[in-house]
Amino acid sequence: MTALISHPYRPDRFAATHARENGDALWLFLNRSDIIIRMETASYLARPAIEPLAPLLLREFGGEVAQRRIKQMIGHMVRQIMERRGYRLCHSNVRIARRGNIFASGSRYALPD
Repeated sequence: MTALISHPYRPDRFAATHARENGDALWLFLNRSDIIIRMETASYLARPAIEPLAPLLLREFGGEVAQRRIKQMIGHMVRQIMERRGYRLCHSNVRIARRGNIFASGSRYALPD
């Protein structure tokens, strides 16, 4: 799939995790067109943007992505991607109840009215 990267990731407080845990590959993955479509569709359905990504992340990167700090960094990456696409944060810590999802919660985004 094609990555739609327009800006580099700003790791901020996740600099060490980014350097240690394959952060560049995660950033490329999250910027793929098929992944962005999933995040935007979840947002349209008023669900956390990160919710549909768990099985794809596990298949691509293995169980390591289920580590707390990596999941937090992925959420940080998703926020930067969504905001660059014009979305705004609506709600944080939205519960994800789907059994087997590595994310217990995520943030919801919406396009401005």
